[in-house]
Amino acid sequence: MARIFADLARLALGSELPVQVAAVCYRLNGPSVEFLLVNTSSGKWTFPKGRLNPSLTPSESAAQEAWEEAGARGRIAEKHFDSYIDTKRALGHDERSREVRIAAYLLEVESTVTPRESGRNPSWFTARDARKQLAEGRPWQYARQIVSIVDSAIDRLLAQHKKSASILVRAQNRRRLAPAR
Repeated sequence: MARIFADLARLALGSELPVQVAAVCYRLNGPSVEFLLVNTSSGKWTFPKGRLNPSLTPSESAAQEAWEEAGARGRIAEKHFDSYIDTKRALGHDERSREVRIAAYLLEVESTVTPRESGRNPSWFTARDARKQLAEGRPWQYARQIVSIVDSAIDRLLAQHKKSASILVRAQNRRRLAPAR
């Protein structure tokens, strides 16, 4: 576990930014991937995210955020696959905001329920629509970073599923070539 926290500490090196965690919730829908996004208090779309819980690993903290904000349960990766910088309103919900670095963890959603937190409006989006929703209402430098998380997630999923997909294709081809009985 110390190594996992060391990885997150390296994210913050060179910057004085606080580190948070996000669950990049996804599901496979046929040949495409869909992403589960939630509304922030300011109305923007985002991944479920929040602070590290000191009694949990970073990936468990991300899974907890997915549960609380989106009502999503599933399998979460132990290591973050990417990170991005976004802004968060300062305490007191005034107009000031601060930057935070967010470590992104893939979470394959297995089930959803109504989330604990109200007003989050968890919704599924295609990758294309997720990119559009994530960019909306953000300054370009932050929009570009959060949108790139969708692309990075898809790249990671393709790499993970490439082996299983090629096995499936071979199995399907064998069935087509098998003589009829």
